[in-house]
Amino acid sequence: MAAITDYATLTAAISDWAEVTYTSDQTDQFIGLAEAEFRLEFGPSLNKEVSTTLAFTSGSATLPTGLVRPISLVHATYGALTESTIGAVRERRVWDTSGIPKIYCLSGTTILTAATYTGNLSFDYEGSLTGLSGSNTTNWLITYAPQAYLAMCLHFAKARSEDPLAPTYKASALNTLHEAGIQSMVAQLARAAVTIPGSTP
Repeated sequence: MAAITDYATLTAAISDWAEVTYTSDQTDQFIGLAEAEFRLEFGPSLNKEVSTTLAFTSGSATLPTGLVRPISLVHATYGALTESTIGAVRERRVWDTSGIPKIYCLSGTTILTAATYTGNLSFDYEGSLTGLSGSNTTNWLITYAPQAYLAMCLHFAKARSEDPLAPTYKASALNTLHEAGIQSMVAQLARAAVTIPGSTP
C-alpha cells in the first residue's frame, strides 16, 4: 500500500484499513466530517506556516488556496521582496521595465510584482486547513500528520457501521493532533532567547 500523502492515497487507505470498499461519495463524506472535527479542535484561529513556489507570468501569479496572510516572497537571486500597496505596485509597473521584482502586493486572488517578470518566486504564508478533494489533493495536515487524517476518517467509517471501536479512532486522531501541538510549542521555545531581568549578558 502506498504512503498516505494526498487525497487519492487517503481514500484508498480508508477502504483498505476498514476492509470495506467504499464509494467515492462515502469516502468524501468521511473526509469532510474528519475535517469538520479538526476545525472544531483547532478553533477558528489555527493557521500553519506553509512554503510554496509561485509561477509568475507577466508579473502575476495565482495565490494559493487557504491563504490567511503573506509572510515573505523571495527571489533566488535578488532576495526578499517588500510588500507594498497596490497603488505603488501599479505605478512601478508603468515605468520599471527591468523585470526585476522588488515589491509586491495582493489583489483579489492574485499576487502582483514587476510587470515584465516571468519566473518562480518562493512564497511563505500562513494558511488555513483547506479541505481535500479531487481538485485540491493536498494540504498541510495530510503532509504533517497523515495518521490523524486516517484515524479520524476511520472513526466516521466505523461509526457508520455502528462499530463500538469507532471512538478509539477519534481518540487516536485527537491525541496525534495534541502531540503535534506540543512539539510545535517545544520547537518555538527552543528557538526563543531567555532574558532574565537585571542580569548582564
